[in-house]
Amino acid sequence: MRKENNRKNETVKVKIGLFVSALITAAGVFAVMTYLQRQALSDFEKKEVYVAASVIPKGTVIDDSNAGEYLVLKSVDAGSIPDHAAFDPQTASGLSPVYDISSGTILTDNMFTCPDTVISEMEEPVMAGFKADDLSKAVSGILRAGDRIDICCVDPETGKGELLCENVYVVSGYDGYGNVISDTGPAVMFNIYLESKDAPAFYEGLASGSLYVVRRCG
Repeated sequence: MRKENNRKNETVKVKIGLFVSALITAAGVFAVMTYLQRQALSDFEKKEVYVAASVIPKGTVIDDSNAGEYLVLKSVDAGSIPDHAAFDPQTASGLSPVYDISSGTILTDNMFTCPDTVISEMEEPVMAGFKADDLSKAVSGILRAGDRIDICCVDPETGKGELLCENVYVVSGYDGYGNVISDTGPAVMFNIYLESKDAPAFYEGLASGSLYVVRRCG
């Protein structure tokens, strides 16, 4: 009788152990499923972030005139947003991308940097534009946003070249249809930053066809 009772007790203990194990396993599975469900729901959660409305070429300075062309607020899945992603267009004015940014890319602050110090060191920078065929000599197709150039003029009497504007910043380059150029295709139109006091002489040189540009290397 005692042996039979012992067997019954052992059987009960085994059943209780199996029940507890099954309960623990079920709780673990439930916890994992709950986590996965929450993760899945978070992936479908929508958040508004700024993305590149079009390709933003390296060196392009973001300002009020082109922010609408390059930046757009878009609702995206929260799970697709990079960690620590933060971008405020109000603080991005005057910054430029460190590399070409593809259209649709979610923008983050670390994609942008302050442009070349040539701008910050200028007293009164203004934006000017010219076409390659406006110059007597040009480096058409080689200039890109972020490049620095020297603008020279030719004295009509002596034929000698003189430096007119030094270390000028190229804001952007365009093809013949007005499309922004990044790394491919010839650029034939350019926007530049130069000192306000140099603008009259610059446009006088353009009108006379006596200007040419030299690209700085490095």
